[in-house]
Amino acid sequence: MTGIIKVSRSIKELNMKISKLEEEYLRETGENISITEISKRLKIAKEEVAAAMEARNPVESIYREDGKSDDDKNLSLINKLPASENEENEIVNKITVSQLIEGLENKERQIILLRFYKNKTQTEVGKILRNITGTSF
Repeated sequence: MTGIIKVSRSIKELNMKISKLEEEYLRETGENISITEISKRLKIAKEEVAAAMEARNPVESIYREDGKSDDDKNLSLINKLPASENEENEIVNKITVSQLIEGLENKERQIILLRFYKNKTQTEVGKILRNITGTSF
């Protein structure tokens, strides 16, 4: 298990134990073992089992070649994305707006979200906020 993300030795060792247990269980019962059963047999939390098993999966990357191009070239996802200046600006703007909204007080955030993302009128926003807070603006 080597790659872009380094997995700790303890996770690697736990994965080896889990793999061995999975093989034995499959051989004995003909079925796949559940996370709960692994947890019981290894006397560890189900979350630890799930995290170790998740660490087995390859890292998804927009730079990974998929081998599915029309002209027999392996292209990464990043190379397949359209990259116009408008799209880049739009992405940056969305991130900026998202960060700014997170910094607002709860009432201000609700007003922005209701008005501009849920397309509520000013009157509707006022009624919703009055019902929530019991006060008018």
